[in-house]
Amino acid sequence: MNKEELIRTLAARAADAVVLLEKIWPDNDAFPAKLCDRVDASDYFITNRGAVIASDLRVPFLAEQVGAVGISSADVHTRWKIVAIYQSDIRFTYAVRTTAWDKKPRFPGLDLSDREVDIVYEMCDTLSRNRAYIEKDFSTEKTLFADILSNTHAAKLLGAFDESRFIELLQNDPLALPVLEAVLLAGVWSESTLESVPNFLMVFALPNAQALSVRENLEDHFHTVDLLRSPSAPFERPLTLRLENSQPPVYSPAASGRLVLLEPIGDAPRKLLIDTIEQHSRIRLLTSNAEARPFAAFPIVISTHTFPAAYAYTVTVPKQARALRESDADCLRLAAAKLLCCISGAAGTLNEAIDDLAGNPHAYRLNLPERWITIARQFIRHALLTNENSRAAFDRISGEAERVAKEAQLSRAETIDKGVAFLLEPERYKDAIHPRPQSLEELAETTAFEYTYQNEPLLVYHPDRFAGLLQRAGVGPELVEDVVQALKDRSLCTSEKVKINTEGAGRRYLAIPTKKFINSSIPSIPAGNEEDNNV
Repeated sequence: MNKEELIRTLAARAADAVVLLEKIWPDNDAFPAKLCDRVDASDYFITNRGAVIASDLRVPFLAEQVGAVGISSADVHTRWKIVAIYQSDIRFTYAVRTTAWDKKPRFPGLDLSDREVDIVYEMCDTLSRNRAYIEKDFSTEKTLFADILSNTHAAKLLGAFDESRFIELLQNDPLALPVLEAVLLAGVWSESTLESVPNFLMVFALPNAQALSVRENLEDHFHTVDLLRSPSAPFERPLTLRLENSQPPVYSPAASGRLVLLEPIGDAPRKLLIDTIEQHSRIRLLTSNAEARPFAAFPIVISTHTFPAAYAYTVTVPKQARALRESDADCLRLAAAKLLCCISGAAGTLNEAIDDLAGNPHAYRLNLPERWITIARQFIRHALLTNENSRAAFDRISGEAERVAKEAQLSRAETIDKGVAFLLEPERYKDAIHPRPQSLEELAETTAFEYTYQNEPLLVYHPDRFAGLLQRAGVGPELVEDVVQALKDRSLCTSEKVKINTEGAGRRYLAIPTKKFINSSIPSIPAGNEEDNNV
């Protein structure tokens, strides 16, 4: 049963205490290996030859809570626990209303005695992934916990955390707060008590691909707060995955639950990231199963492109982003250490806040990324600051940061729109439109020219002179790629660049069909050459 079917089924059976979701006959008759590991680690159950010994009774099944889900409607918000019951040749999946859990309702379709029903609920409570994580029964979670503990302990050797110094750092460094927000969300991502998963991208937008010093300074900030790293990870840089095709990001097991930076190269991986988040954001799935989450780690993206606001929270990295001084880096690392010492508390606080928002009649006005960032900032405020003056200063700084971020996002979008509108009115740049050049010398001096491809008239733009053309509309070189992406997203240009040969030299060009222009026409120019077969 997929997530949409799950939501529809539970919405239709909202009055029931227990709902049978599905029955599956798996190919493998054995109990799940990881569940058996938890059984062996427990003090209450023993597996023996396909059966389970539960204190005074031998039963032919194992059960676990595999997740939870919340259903919000106009007047009610209900929560369900998802339970899997495994027998030798069949697996049952049920949803149990959270409010009925303590009453231990029976499971329809299963002929169980009262004692066996009690054992099912005992198994769910004792063998759940949540409990296993808290008690450190798993090597992966245990390793994560040990690494964080070791790293935060080492960070505290830098000295005492100075609130006034931290406030001064936030005032002078616009990247300090966003990287703390990112490491906090990365830290709680693998926390199995975090039922409401932050399904959005946190995008750090670079001014342009050539801003190498800005990127280095950003990576230096992430390196400073990265106390989620494994001791075996390279120490000089944060872990970065370059996405260069349309395949989902492939994490090594060691990356799960860590601070990982994603760098999409090109349109395909960018679209894949958006599609993945969109798929998981259509419904509000609450799950303690990390494998059901869209990514192995909280998706922090470094890009020169913008992402839809519904699926991403964008931090505009300023051109003047400066390198961290040694004293500032120590202060920032101490702040991260204080935050990551209380990951479980952060997960609980974030869960409760999201649940409260779900029942708020004004919640529809807030999109998911803004909710999470707001809640993360509230937790940072209370976890790091005890002085009321410091908290008041933090409120001013975070409020100003939010205002600046929104203004930058709005200004960026408006500039991109201006660039698109400018291109769609060729009358505004008719002096730059020429007949098709017949030589490489003419081509070098041509900004745009008419061309017919597959019987469709086009206006073709020289890539080397395109940025200069957009400057007439007030679009800087850092937004040229975004304007091109906007043209593609709005289906205003050809899906692929058109290849044109000039004196035997082939090159691909951005092209806009004439029918897309205002009045569907191009200003009259001296007659040029039409389509030839050398394409």
